Amino acid sequence: MSRKLPAAALLPFTLFFSVTCNTVIHQPGYCAFSGECGKNPEVNNPLVQSKVPCVFNKPAFTLPAAHLETLRSVCPMLYTAGKNTRVCCTHPQLRALDISMSMSKALLVRCPSCVRSFVNLYCQNTCSPDQSLHVNVTRTRPFTVSGQPRDAVLQYSCYYDRHFADGSFNSCKDVRIPATGGLAISPMCGRYGATLCNTERWLGFQGDTSNGLAPLDITFVLVGNQTPVAGGMVPYSGRFWRCDQPVSAQGQACSCQDCTESCPIIPPPSLPPAPWTVGLIPGSLLMCIIAFLALLALFILFLALQRRGGAGKTPSAAGCSARVSRDSQVWLGHVFRCWGTAVARRPLPVIAASLALVIALSAGLSYISLTTDPVELWSAPDSRARREKDYHDANFGPFFRTNQVIITVNGRSDYTYHSVLFGENRFSGMFDKDIVLQLLDFQTRLQDIQVWSEEAQRNISLRDICFAPLQPHSPSTRDCAVNSLLQYFQNNRSLINAQGTQTMHGVTGTVDWRDHFLYCANSPLSFKDNTVMGMSCMADYGAPVFPFLAVGGYEGADFTQAQAFIMTFSLNSYSAKDPKYQYALLWEKEYLRILQEYEKNKSIDFDFVYMAERSLEDEINRTTAEDIPIFAISYLVIFIYIALALGEYNSWRTVLIDSKITLGLGGILVVLGSVLSSMGFYAYIGVPSSLIVLEVVPFLVLAVGADNIFILVLQYQRDERREGESREEQIGRVLGDVGPSMLLCSFSESICFFLGALTKMPAVRTFALYAALAVLLDFLLQMSAFVALLSLDARREEAARFDICCCVRSKTRKKKKRKEGFLLMLMRQYYAPFLLHPVTRVIVVIVFLFMLCAAVFLALHVRVGLDQELALPTVTRQGFLLKSISLIFQPEVHSGD
Repeated sequence: MSRKLPAAALLPFTLFFSVTCNTVIHQPGYCAFSGECGKNPEVNNPLVQSKVPCVFNKPAFTLPAAHLETLRSVCPMLYTAGKNTRVCCTHPQLRALDISMSMSKALLVRCPSCVRSFVNLYCQNTCSPDQSLHVNVTRTRPFTVSGQPRDAVLQYSCYYDRHFADGSFNSCKDVRIPATGGLAISPMCGRYGATLCNTERWLGFQGDTSNGLAPLDITFVLVGNQTPVAGGMVPYSGRFWRCDQPVSAQGQACSCQDCTESCPIIPPPSLPPAPWTVGLIPGSLLMCIIAFLALLALFILFLALQRRGGAGKTPSAAGCSARVSRDSQVWLGHVFRCWGTAVARRPLPVIAASLALVIALSAGLSYISLTTDPVELWSAPDSRARREKDYHDANFGPFFRTNQVIITVNGRSDYTYHSVLFGENRFSGMFDKDIVLQLLDFQTRLQDIQVWSEEAQRNISLRDICFAPLQPHSPSTRDCAVNSLLQYFQNNRSLINAQGTQTMHGVTGTVDWRDHFLYCANSPLSFKDNTVMGMSCMADYGAPVFPFLAVGGYEGADFTQAQAFIMTFSLNSYSAKDPKYQYALLWEKEYLRILQEYEKNKSIDFDFVYMAERSLEDEINRTTAEDIPIFAISYLVIFIYIALALGEYNSWRTVLIDSKITLGLGGILVVLGSVLSSMGFYAYIGVPSSLIVLEVVPFLVLAVGADNIFILVLQYQRDERREGESREEQIGRVLGDVGPSMLLCSFSESICFFLGALTKMPAVRTFALYAALAVLLDFLLQMSAFVALLSLDARREEAARFDICCCVRSKTRKKKKRKEGFLLMLMRQYYAPFLLHPVTRVIVVIVFLFMLCAAVFLALHVRVGLDQELALPTVTRQGFLLKSISLIFQPEVHSGD
């Protein structure tokens, strides 16, 4: 059936026709129709029963007292106290009217004023005692009702005052749907959607039987104040309820979100201050330059005063702080000397005790738990975002798991489609039926995934784990929430191929799947489009698919210019203890495998990137596993370097004696023991670890530990044993010399890491805790186990025994001559004199002050945030995860909303 002309175009014709049609009497207290004659034979597949009224151009009647409560519930604006309430509708009509309006009222429920204005429209048309004044029956059909011939109303004209109609529309135009947040006016305006909707189009869609709710066709005629109407017609100009006005004294107006008029008048925010500049120079740069010059001037003044007052001045007595520092150094040196001597005399018990401590602490690794969830890694438990997420999960369940595919097509040109209903539209090359049908096969393959579960001893399919909003307990595959362009056709190939011939405004043409897409993009909540095909826009699982969920890469609301199709599989989110959590992981693993197979399939005519909910964790786990060889090689290289660098090689004959391979290996094991002990200790007390700890802390502690190893061993090698001093006493004295520096260095590093644990970010906090304890334990093990190993190695070397094979003794062994190494000679003879030269010292201080001020200036320009692309390695498995994240954030591919 062809669509009606717009109301404005029909106005002159209607004004003339109103005197000659079925409603003869137009005066107060008279009806135009009443009662029910039967179902409308012209309406096919309605959403509610399309019962039409009978012609009844007679006085309004009194509604029986038993039915007054129904009137009061459905049409409270027509109810008058007492028994003299006169209406033009029967009780069955009231019930049918209530059912017909129920779906629309559900969309408008957030705004009571809008609901009252909307209900008032239909109550005045159907039940008003003065119905004949603004309603004129224009088309009827003979019916037989209870054996009596009656004329059934198939179409009527309804006259509204323009001010009243616009007021009713404005009351509802900003109301949002509770479930989706979209504008409720969009599905109530048919093919025009919210963007092109106005009063005429809104009312026109309400009176169109193709919407599935209207039982008969209604032509709304909007009349201005100065426009005369012939035949006694009086346009209805009753009350409407503005959205910023309450329905009753006890009620409330609509919220600001649903009513612009309810929003308080807020002054526009002031523009952010322009960057501070002095002339053309940024203010921060100028301040840093001034600070540099000021510091430089102070330094020059210090040099001048020092030069003037330094000549002939004798050193004064040391101050209090200097005496405290000196005494502390002496005391710590004495403590370390005694400790080192004791350890060197009893190396084996010390090594055994250290090994027992490491084993005891490392045993806690059996209780370790790794955190891989990005939410738990990067959001603090007491942060606002985390609290709101926890509240949502506790009250509404966890947000579903998202598995998404983004499809693009290259090499296809845009084209123009001339639609009978929507006029000329420019489509991107992606909108090709061949591509859409290939996508249907592609989606069907993913929906039909089945994977064997050893735990369940059966195949796991999508329906076992999918998010099914309308059938959550026992869903079928069709009940699963899969959002894509194909859902506008309920994933049905025959609907995609459907065509029809339709006439609009005297123009006849063919309508096909593109007309249906255009309609659904503007009105995604429609159960029936306005084409002759009469197809629904709702997905096969019963919910709407908004266009921004189906396509991407468009500007504004120009969905036909989309550069990408979006396919989203939503799965329920389960806790890790729920068996279905493993089912979801299995399904996603198979989903990724199939998509990787499709990537190699050259028969498809589209490209795609993809990701699963598990993709990020998979990628982190994979890169961690790939880093294990790098981790091992790094430790091996450091071990070789330590083993070679610690040795003092005098001759090829004594290489096996002079080498320090065993000692270097011991140093590496001390570092590993400290790392494992730290991880085990925190596992005991329930502090979760992360992959960041596993990858970074061992390298960090290795750097610190290797530094201390070189300091201690090289100091021992350069030291000459004093007369009457034993080997153990020499080791203790050497430790007394370097121990305080090693203590202060390690202790300050550990304190810094412990202070870093004050942060609320879980990943950083965990890393700081593990690193702080590992550095501390590394120092303690070096002061015990490594000193003991050094004592054993010194005993082996003095006994001319081979390294590694310590049971083999060399027959000839000359006394080793202590000599200065190349680096020490370089530092002593060249670098130190150059650095301490008066000119060099001044230059170094000036360069330092410049770098300090430059660093302050550059720090003001550091961008704060965690870029998702930087959170992944640049080379991922076939790059699918990084490519999908990059594609999502590209403005030319991401949706315009």
